[in-house]
Amino acid sequence: MNININDIFEFCELRFACHIKSLNYFAAILGYQFPDHDSDKIKEPVRTGYAYIFYQKYHDDFYLSDEYYKLCEDAKRTHHEHAPHHFEYYKDVSDIPDIRVYEMVSDWASANFEQRNIMHDKECPTLTDWFNQNRAQYNWSDHQREIIYNAFKIISEKTDEKIVEQIWAPLVEKI
Repeated sequence: MNININDIFEFCELRFACHIKSLNYFAAILGYQFPDHDSDKIKEPVRTGYAYIFYQKYHDDFYLSDEYYKLCEDAKRTHHEHAPHHFEYYKDVSDIPDIRVYEMVSDWASANFEQRNIMHDKECPTLTDWFNQNRAQYNWSDHQREIIYNAFKIISEKTDEKIVEQIWAPLVEKI
């Protein structure tokens, strides 16, 4: 499949905007806002790699050569190592400040909604399921675990799925 890079960037900028709005919807439920979340994904050196990553997630027939696969992996590593809302930024997850734990939870909530409702991946139907399967094994402090599970509870009780669906609607129209 041969596609213009500008079309890939346009699709991924739309996906990025939906993710940020969704993340901040969940963050607001918790009393926070993270307007600069993932801002490095719209700039190089990670922009192109993430554009390919997310374009491929939504377009099964889009093939990544080994060269582009490496570009994507490098972009992910760079982002994770330089963004304080990723545990790879820290020597130990127990060092992550509370504000970044809330940002992580908001990020996970947005990604979980996208996976379940937009991509129709039902492997982890709840945030708790996702966390227990993907992140619970890390060395979180008791305090952090309390924040995480309380935030999951608040999000599950206060989320209006229709509002979040509307946030993602512009992307859904493009797929």
